[in-house]
Amino acid sequence: MRPVAQLKDMIPGIELHHESLDGRGYPHGLKGDDIPLLPRIIAVADTFDALTTNRPYQEARDPEAALRIIHNISGKRLDPAAVAAITAIYQRGKIRAPRPVLPLPPVPQPTPEIAASAAAAGVETSRF
Repeated sequence: MRPVAQLKDMIPGIELHHESLDGRGYPHGLKGDDIPLLPRIIAVADTFDALTTNRPYQEARDPEAALRIIHNISGKRLDPAAVAAITAIYQRGKIRAPRPVLPLPPVPQPTPEIAASAAAAGVETSRF
């Protein structure tokens, strides 16, 4: 992304948003005030997004549950001022995170009797 001139001011935010206030983050293990403001803000937004969207490793949580988790790591991993800001913005209705949608149950396969009946009628069922 460095060659894209329009992203020049965003690079530190993108590069450092996995740093943690307690120094346990990456890529540099920065701690506290050594982490610039932009990556602190992006870290909170990224955490909210990760918690409220389906991921291969976890199902989406509702926004209120995500904010509770974010508040639990405020001051440890996340900047308390950025956490307070996202909370206020959410409470004002300015963040519209979709409610998690429960996965649909698997589509039942036709019983052998139904499959035989459909085949006799000329209906192809194996493609459905």
